[in-house]
Order: sequence, then structure tokens, then C-alpha cells
Amino acid sequence: MLREFSGGVAVVTGAASGMGRAFAQRFAEEGMRVVLADVEREPLDRAVAELRGSGFEAVGVPTDVSSRPAVEALAAAALDAFGSVQLVVNNAGVEGYLDGAVWEATEKDWRWTMGVNFWGVVHGVQTFLPILLSQDEESHIVNTASMTAVVSGRNMYSVTKQAVLALTETVHAQLAEREARVGISALCPGIIATRLFQGSRNRPEELRNEGEPGGTEQGRELRRAMHERLQAGMRPSEVASILVEGIREGRLYILTDHDWDDRIRSRTEAILASVP
Repeated sequence: MLREFSGGVAVVTGAASGMGRAFAQRFAEEGMRVVLADVEREPLDRAVAELRGSGFEAVGVPTDVSSRPAVEALAAAALDAFGSVQLVVNNAGVEGYLDGAVWEATEKDWRWTMGVNFWGVVHGVQTFLPILLSQDEESHIVNTASMTAVVSGRNMYSVTKQAVLALTETVHAQLAEREARVGISALCPGIIATRLFQGSRNRPEELRNEGEPGGTEQGRELRRAMHERLQAGMRPSEVASILVEGIREGRLYILTDHDWDDRIRSRTEAILASVP
């Protein structure tokens, strides 16, 4: 686990807005130097300028986390800038395919959604964990999952987030076996005031479907409704405070609230009830 933040270096993906931006701000306020990564260049530049304008040390690295070479370039840039890394938050994510039944999704829908939400985390772990282990000091990785990772799945987004949770649990167990000084957490946010459901704005052209599948309009309406719902949710700065506390305590699971407790119990009880 990572108890002392001051003087360390934090790398945050999806850092130009939403939770990632709040995490970068909070880590900087804790005394860390911060490397912000995001696929959107202009908002990333603004975020870095704001942090520097407040007297914090920060650099920005345009990064498409679905590309392993891009994440490797991010790690190299972080080491070039600050010499080491103590905290990595694999936070970048998109809402993904929401345009109908999951079996109706195209290969491009799967590649886009899984590419950012799951493979982005895989790339972050595979790239940064060896660096953290080689430093032989207290350090930590956070993988942003979701409350949808701990309740029954409903869409492709929850499929990706349950995969992130399983990956995090597996890495946690293997680090414990090695008595490593690197901790890992799965952050499971609930309803948070972010632009998650506007993630389609960054969908690469080569992963866009030709024409409009039957559920496209349904997907647009769902994204609009969910975006409005999120705006009434917890502020990202509150999530940042919860996250800092969870990292210091070395928690594997960091949940933001108890609003989903009944659904978590319902899923667990349904699984246990299936045992003969």
C-alpha cells in the first residue's frame, strides 16, 4: 500500500475531465507530482495549465490507452519527467455499446468498448507494475471498475468492468503471494457527476459502424438520459477523497457509497442459492 503521498509521482489516465481530473488535483494537493494522460489533447492541455497555474508540478501526455505502445510511451514520459512512479490510476473509460442486446453488437462495438475499458487497464498493469516492483518501495495501482462490477451485469459496460474487477483481484492475490510492496485497488464508483455517457465523442473513426444499426436512436436516448442522471450524482472531488483514504488503508475494494448494497446482496444470494 502507499501511505505517504507527498514527494511521490502519480500517473492518471482519463485525467482531462471528470474523476481523473479530480484525482490529479487531489494527488497534487497531497504533494505529488502528477502525470496526466488523456486521448483529448485540448482539455488535457487545459488541465495541466490549471495545475501548473496553481503551483503544482504536472505534465500531460496524450494517450490512447487501448494502444499498448501508447501506454508504454506514457510510462517513458513519466520516468523522463520525474524519474520514478509511485501511484498509477488506470481510470480512462467509455460508456461503450448501449444500442441494443449485447449479442447484436458488432465486432467494432466490442473492440471499442473492451479496448478502452478492459485492455486499457491491462496495458496499464502490464506496463507500470514491473516498474513499481523494480523500485522496491511502497507504491500502488488503482483500476477504475464500477458498481456495475459488483452487481448483476446489464450491458457491455458492466462486462468490461467485471473483467477489470477480476483482473484486479487476480493481481492482488499474486502480489500478496510475493509479499510485494505494491498494493492494488479496484475503485467501484456509483452515480458520479461526469461525462461518461458522452464518451462516444472519442470513438475512433475506424471503430465506428458503417451506417446506423437498428438500436442507434435508442442508444442516443439512453446516453442522454443517463448523462442527465449522472449530473445529480456525487462530485468527482468526493470520489477523490474516498480514493485517497482507500489507498492509504490498502483496500482492495473501494466503493463510493451504499446505494447499491441491495443489488450486491441480491446477486450474491442468487449465486449462493444455486448451490445444491
